[in-house]
Amino acid sequence: MRQLRILARVGMETILGMRKSGWSNWLVIGILAVALTIFGGVLQLTMTLKNVVNAWGSQLEISAYLKDGYDPKAVAREISQLPQVSLVEIVPKDVAWRDMQSSFRVAGVNNPLPNTLHVRLNSMKVVEKTANKLQQLKAVEHVRYPLKVARNINRLRHFLELAGIIVTGALTTATLIVIGNTIHLVIEARQREIEILSLMGVNPWYIKGPLVLQGAAYGMGAAFLSLIILFGVNIYADAYVREQLLSFLPLLPNNMEYGLLPTFIILLLVGVAVGAGGSAWTSGRYIKV
Repeated sequence: MRQLRILARVGMETILGMRKSGWSNWLVIGILAVALTIFGGVLQLTMTLKNVVNAWGSQLEISAYLKDGYDPKAVAREISQLPQVSLVEIVPKDVAWRDMQSSFRVAGVNNPLPNTLHVRLNSMKVVEKTANKLQQLKAVEHVRYPLKVARNINRLRHFLELAGIIVTGALTTATLIVIGNTIHLVIEARQREIEILSLMGVNPWYIKGPLVLQGAAYGMGAAFLSLIILFGVNIYADAYVREQLLSFLPLLPNNMEYGLLPTFIILLLVGVAVGAGGSAWTSGRYIKV
């Protein structure tokens, strides 16, 4: 019962501290919410792009053109033994020639097309390595694989990650400064009370705990506010982003978005950590018990 009374008292002191802070509460929550919203938005976008790259990479095909005189089935069996290969499709040159004749008038010309193997991999990371292995086979004359798009998507993802880290770091620093000033004002307002409690030998946690909880409450409130903003943006932009992705890469699955629930959990943890950490640092700096 004693511990419960202490916890209840700490909670009451936290509420009183937030009341004394006045408009500063909203300033702290607002700045931290902006930082968390940017961080969450960048996280959503980069993880979605990562899913896009992974899904597109799983459907990426390497076209291997065979030399004349080699059996496509035997070469396909050899290639299928590679651990990174998930599927090998044979396109005989007669079939490819008939398809070309149905689209273009090429009468009176002998079939110039080679037998072709379409090799699908289980990961985009091994595309270049696998393509080099295929090129070294005696039966393969030439290989072709469209990797430029995936590289550009990866570059965009890395740029967004770096930009998000820089902007979020700057806003987090500003938030810590505002939190520190807010907690400092609370400490100044309760300076006499804190001195009396220290002289009475009260546990330091009882004195600093409400301030740390106040900072954690800031982080929690900012996380919920940033979730509301991200949810609204997600509803507004989801259809447009999906349409653009599917028009750009029509073979991709429909559900490529990174869920909001994992993002909210991360934002909540980061917000509480920043808020509580800033308060703990400030209280440790200005309260000597």
